[in-house]
Amino acid sequence: MFKKVSSKEEMEKSYAIRTKVFCEEQKISKEIEFDNLDHLCSHFLIFDDKKVIATARVRQKEENILKIERVAVLFEFRRQKVGSTLIKNIIKYFINLNENISFILHSQVAVADFYESINFITYGDEFFEDGIPHIAMEYKKLKS
Repeated sequence: MFKKVSSKEEMEKSYAIRTKVFCEEQKISKEIEFDNLDHLCSHFLIFDDKKVIATARVRQKEENILKIERVAVLFEFRRQKVGSTLIKNIIKYFINLNENISFILHSQVAVADFYESINFITYGDEFFEDGIPHIAMEYKKLKS
């Protein structure tokens, strides 16, 4: 089940997944992961029954440009289309509010093919964020 975060308890579950995936697994410092921008973002969750298994946040960059960030799926649920379900639902959620909206993200290079599989295309050169190679990507809307 896909859901926009609407309570402190849900936000804490999002933080717990981000801590596990980014801070514990990938060794990203909590200072970098929790960058004091969360209050500017919309946060989303994926549930498996009653357990939160994935999260992401979305931040407005420009008037019609949103940046998808902090996409995290618990290890045991990876490669089960949880991440693509999360991203596709986020895109659908915002396009229903404004069909002219565009999406960008910074993908870890190691998972850029995942985003390409859901219609993101790379642009620019690779760069490092917290020592991890990344690439900028933008969503290529499907023709209706």
